[in-house]
Order: sequence, then C-alpha cells, then structure tokens
Amino acid sequence: MFPTTLKTFVHPHSAYKLEYPAIWDAVVEKDGASCGFGPHERDDVGLWISIMPMSLDSTRIQDDLPKLMEQSLEKTEATNLRKDDTLRHYGLIADMTKEGEGGHYWIVTGGDLILFASTQVPPAERDVWNPPFAKLMASLHITRDAELIARQVANEVLQRLKEKHPDQEFHFDDNNIKGKNQVVYLSNLMREIRASPGRRDKIIKRFVETLSQPNAAEFGQETWEDARGRIVPVLKPRDYVDKDGPTRHFVTTEWLSDVLICYAIRSKNMFRFVTGWDVNRWEQTNEILHEYALANLVALSWPRELMGSSSAGSGRVIVVCTDDNLASSRILHPDLHKMFSGPLGSPFMAGIPCRDTLVLYSNRREMKQRIARRLKKDYNASAYQITPEPFLVTRDGIAPGAGK
Repeated sequence: MFPTTLKTFVHPHSAYKLEYPAIWDAVVEKDGASCGFGPHERDDVGLWISIMPMSLDSTRIQDDLPKLMEQSLEKTEATNLRKDDTLRHYGLIADMTKEGEGGHYWIVTGGDLILFASTQVPPAERDVWNPPFAKLMASLHITRDAELIARQVANEVLQRLKEKHPDQEFHFDDNNIKGKNQVVYLSNLMREIRASPGRRDKIIKRFVETLSQPNAAEFGQETWEDARGRIVPVLKPRDYVDKDGPTRHFVTTEWLSDVLICYAIRSKNMFRFVTGWDVNRWEQTNEILHEYALANLVALSWPRELMGSSSAGSGRVIVVCTDDNLASSRILHPDLHKMFSGPLGSPFMAGIPCRDTLVLYSNRREMKQRIARRLKKDYNASAYQITPEPFLVTRDGIAPGAGK
C-alpha cells in the first residue's frame, strides 16, 4: 500500500535524506535529533529516526554494531536480530515482540553517524504498514561523506600524536585535539586534504611532524629583537579569521576585495601568526609591525627565472612561484609596478588565487578574460585560497580589478 507519489525529506543539518509518501506527515524534533514519519490520520502508526550523539568512523564500527544494538534493546522486547540487506548502508533490524507492538527496530551506520529507528505498528496491521516503512528505510541515504573523512583524519592525527608524545595525553576536545600544553586545530589540515585527497597520508605525516618540532613549544616567547627581522605579511581571505576561533586573535590590516593582511614570524619553512598579545608584550603598535613586515618582504629574493608567455595580440603573462610560501605576498611589494610595467605595460593586472602563486599579466581584454578563468580554477583547487578576483596595478598603487 505504498503510495506512488513520494516526497524527499532532507534532514535540517543534511545528516541524511529519504523518500516517504507525499500524503504522510514529517515531523522534526530537537533540531533534527529525532524525526518522525507517518500517516496524518493515525497517531498509532509511525516511524522515528534518531541520531545517536557521537561522531565515529562508520567503516570501523560494523563489527561492533550487533553488540551496540543489543545494548540499545536491553530494556525493550525484540528478537531475530539480523542484517538488513535492503538498506543502502550497513544496518541491523530486529522484530518487536512487546505486546501490542508489531513493528521493527533498526540500527544503521554511515558517514560518521549511527542512526536508531523504530516503528509503531499495531500487530493486526503488520502486513499493511511494515512494507511501506521498510521501503522508506531502504531509501535512507546518510549524506555525511565529508564528515566521515574529517573523522578519519582526526582519528589518524590523534593516533600519531599519542604514539609520538604519550606524555602529552592528547585527546579529542570538541572538533579539536587537546594535549597538556597545546590545542591542535584541524581546519587548515582538512582544507589541504580536500584540495589534494591523493596526498592525504603525506599531508597528515607532515602535519604531525611540524607539530612535533621542538621549537613549537617556544611559540609566543620570541622577543621583539628576535622577531622583528623575521616578520612578513601573509594575505588571507576575510573569512579565514573566525570570530569564534583562534584566528580571531591575529593582528590584521584591511586590504582589498575581502583580503586581509596578517603577519607571521618565519622560522625555516614554518610560520607563526602574530597575535595582539605579541604586539602588547613587545610594546609595539600595529603600524610599526606593518612597516617591519613590508621591509622584510622587500628584502626577499625573487626567482631568477619567471615563468610566462606572450603573444602579439593579447600581451604577456608572468607567473611568480617561490619556495618560501610567500609568492602571493609579493603583490604588496612597493616597487611592483616599477619592476613589471616594462614587460607588461602600464597599468597591468595581478592575481593571487592562492598563497603560493602571483600572476601578473597585461591589461588586455583577451588576456584578462583568459586569466580570469584560470584564477578561478586555481582558487577552487587550492588548499590555501586567497581570492579569485583580479587587481589593477598602477603607478599610484593597487585597486580592485573586477570590471576594469
């Protein structure tokens, strides 16, 4: 008796989606922690799906699922626990045996979630309601693939940190990892892995090794005399600075097109961002910090050979790539126009799609159209995004280049 007209239900936090008869009601409770489905005219028939309050790697929990289901059913009356092969994800089903109940229990795992479902069905109407509820469950699709990857990465990082530093007693703390002396934030790591999923193992290994370097424990102890010669400007998109996260403490300067200038202390290939606390203990000002950062930027070397191409009709393009993770910062060089207006013409265009790329190109229509597409492509592919928007470099300075 499953009606042919179906509606798609999407969980309010995109945890899962499913199909149910269009004439049924769908009810959301506790901000999606529990959702129910059933005929409007019956309050003794329905199916409820609850999200268990945990995040885990569902690919590793399957062997433990029967025990978990048995624990969940300890205070209920159910029998015939078995795998439900009609489900899209791995799950178990059991038959209700309590007097007056003719429905089922399910436990289903997928993504980083475990779902528990149960139906309310009068025993005399098993043949009427159990088939449509089973079909609804068969349509259930847990849409948490990205969260599963994040959980797997977090588990691997935690395991490696525990092995490398057992004395730190690393453990999960909300979405981060906490030890005795530090909190490990995973957002940048996940951004890099999403951009290069095939390099996941290498990225995690490098991340843990970087955290484990001895001088990491000394962060925040630099004197002004030691730090001032190593401070450099680092460009970041505005949304990189989270008002509720650790980045809210970074010293920033407004720039252009939702791009901010942050400041970092270089140490080999590592960077530590400068915070307001640093500036206060150094008894300096943000303006002085900015002056030193630009002076240090000017002192950086440029590649001996710059990649590029040219054509008679559309002008030239020059791509600046460096091995110091500061290619994009060079757009702030005070002599940028003087250095490149000869080969590119004046004014010329510049793009900083990501941290490690500075694209300079002629202010020609065909060239601007072609490079604009490339900037967006590089921006979308990078783990260290800045902006896909172009900039206009003139004798008097730099301005947003969109529409120029």
